[in-house]
Amino acid sequence: MYDFIITWSIILLAALLIQLNTSEDSRLKKVLYIAFIARLLVMVFDVYIYSGLPYLTAADAGGFHRRAVMFYNTYTIQELLSPPYPSGSGLYSYMMAIFYSIFGTANNSIIRAINILAGVFTVYNIYHISNMMWGRKIALQNAMILALFPLVIVYAQNPIRESFVVYFMTLGFMSYVSWYKYKKPHHLIFIILGFSLSTALHMGALMALLALVVYNIWVMANSMLKGKISMLIHTFFAVSVVAAGLYYMNTTGWGLGTLGGEGALSEFGVEELIEERGGDRRAGRAAYLKGMTAGNPVDVVWQTPIRAIFFLFSPFPWMMSSVWDLVGLFDALLYILIFWGIYKSFPLIKADPVKLSVLFMLFGMIIAFAWGVTNFGTGLRHRAKLVPIAICLAPHLYPLRKVVYDKVKGTAVVVWISRRLRP
Repeated sequence: MYDFIITWSIILLAALLIQLNTSEDSRLKKVLYIAFIARLLVMVFDVYIYSGLPYLTAADAGGFHRRAVMFYNTYTIQELLSPPYPSGSGLYSYMMAIFYSIFGTANNSIIRAINILAGVFTVYNIYHISNMMWGRKIALQNAMILALFPLVIVYAQNPIRESFVVYFMTLGFMSYVSWYKYKKPHHLIFIILGFSLSTALHMGALMALLALVVYNIWVMANSMLKGKISMLIHTFFAVSVVAAGLYYMNTTGWGLGTLGGEGALSEFGVEELIEERGGDRRAGRAAYLKGMTAGNPVDVVWQTPIRAIFFLFSPFPWMMSSVWDLVGLFDALLYILIFWGIYKSFPLIKADPVKLSVLFMLFGMIIAFAWGVTNFGTGLRHRAKLVPIAICLAPHLYPLRKVVYDKVKGTAVVVWISRRLRP
């Protein structure tokens, strides 16, 4: 009974926070409550009605819980709150153990409730990113799509690290877009906070940062050629902040457990990294590209598009061997639609530096996961980390509007067919 009371107290707190953060915006409030109720219903079904359906509880959940219980039984709350802290999957179990110690019980329903809160406020972050990039109407539609995206709902209530990885990642993206538009110092603090915590929990966001450095170096070079001193200074400052963060990660090993920890970014040779990531690690029913290996940079060039396609859009029909694979097929169709939207919207993205930089960062994460994932079962969960940002870059998907291109001027505008629905 105590566990039940704590779990539902957290759920009520989540509902209250939604109310407080949207008290003056009834349409956003509606979207967030839809996201909240959808995730809550899945949790109630899996916890209280029937547990064991595929996808509803991730295979990693048991491992996270067991490690968290070990931490909970071994350390006091004072010891858990004292540094040093682990990173990667160990950090999430460590966070779970802290919550278990605070509430005095090791029941993962509590973690599910907290993850639901993080999932709902990920939708909130995506609304604000889209609002700054495209305007309020498209922002509300983007938020609604994410609120109802099927596997995002499922993973958001799972007792796994996905909810927090994506929440902190979208916080970093939201702060980055805000900084790019408004140049407020506190946005840089939240960029560091969001991307640092996301990378500490999972290395996926690391490639977004590396892609951001590459993009901004290109912007710096372009600014020097065109004499844009103000843009050069702002961009140099941003690159310096990101570079300092990467240096800290490399010297401490925090967030680099998958690559070997301390010194991994500087000690890994190119050939060694390619061989480690490109080796044939594929096994099991859902594995794909069996036998495809990489041993040199040329292999990386031609294999990356193939691996990215399989990561984003599998299972393909010929790969299905279970009725449950229909879930993956439907998920893949949604990604095809979203990335078609990004393709159709590219003239609009290319015309805006902040949108283009976000696209660079998305592609960086896609490349990282494409080389790290070797089966579509795991791929479903990992690509769900990317879908919030991908949705932000596909504004043309929505009905009653079209994109008109001016090839002479090199511009593109969104024309609304219905004046009534014009933002």
